[in-house]
Amino acid sequence: MMKKVHWMIGTTLLASSILAGCGGSSTGSQPANNSSNSNSTSTPPKQEEAKKEQAGTEKIVIKLGHTVADTTSLQKGSLKFKEIVEQKSNGQMEVQVFPSSQLGNEKDMIEGNKLGTFQISIPSAAMMSNFAPKAAVLALPYVIKGENEREKFASLKKLAQSDAYKEIATEAEAAGLKIIPEAVWWYGDRQITTKGKEIATPDALAGLKIRTPDAKAHTEPFKIMGANVTPMAFTEVYMALSTGTIEAQENPINTIYTSKFFEVQDTINLTGHMTQNQIPSISLKWWNTLSSEQQQIIKDAMIEAGDYQSEEQLKANEEELGILEKNGMKVVKPDLNAFREATKDTYKSFLDKFDQDFYEKIKKAQE
Repeated sequence: MMKKVHWMIGTTLLASSILAGCGGSSTGSQPANNSSNSNSTSTPPKQEEAKKEQAGTEKIVIKLGHTVADTTSLQKGSLKFKEIVEQKSNGQMEVQVFPSSQLGNEKDMIEGNKLGTFQISIPSAAMMSNFAPKAAVLALPYVIKGENEREKFASLKKLAQSDAYKEIATEAEAAGLKIIPEAVWWYGDRQITTKGKEIATPDALAGLKIRTPDAKAHTEPFKIMGANVTPMAFTEVYMALSTGTIEAQENPINTIYTSKFFEVQDTINLTGHMTQNQIPSISLKWWNTLSSEQQQIIKDAMIEAGDYQSEEQLKANEEELGILEKNGMKVVKPDLNAFREATKDTYKSFLDKFDQDFYEKIKKAQE
């Protein structure tokens, strides 16, 4: 009987020891309903802080897409952006660059930014106007002032600092997009290429089957001048020119050169009908997940990379015109006053996007 009592006492002491090791404070004075002993699912403050710290060290992957080739200044600027972001974030942010419409055409990519499918694209101002209507004013014929591209670039940089330009940024934000007005990515004056036909005056455009991007700011001036406008994805243009599906296209010199349009066109007409800049489009949904420090890194990098890209594009447009001529393209210098006169009322077709007062403010901001 004594053995049985001793066995029961030993078992009781062992169970008490196990329970003491499973809970309670080290002093044994903590109440049974204390949060550390309860079934509560709340995270202790120290663990919560540890989670935030861990989340802050996770790498942020940024996908950036554009439509042109990997030999262009737009690609060089994109890679510069990647370099700056990754360096300033100490590797916390990684930028993946997708050229040549790998993520879709410009409109598709902006839609992707809105939805948060990916983070950044670099569309034209004309394409951006489908989402921020006032951006259309930047693509109107001869609206950017200057006698050459460098003068026009200076005008655009000045315009980008203005309150008028910031109205475009406000519209973009309402559409779910973040743009940085000070980040100017220059693309240049758009010129018309043809085969066996010179465009010296607007009359020469009558009936001409010409490709433009699918945006009203691109199509409307040519419709006003009587052209047969065919919107088309950029990746299809070379083949369409080769087969005769279209007769002409229009782009800055650098794009004409890098896309080898001189192989299927023999004349470049320096109409300079539109001065194009790209407007980096950032997913607002994604932007709002970043810390203020991360946002500043993106903003600074976009401005610095834009300056770098713009200088590369300016030089390329200047130098490659001569190379195109050496490759056999005939260079035609049209009567620009005639083109200005023919397109002077184009803005009236966009009064559903902005009023005349805004149009005048854009012109005055460049003075």
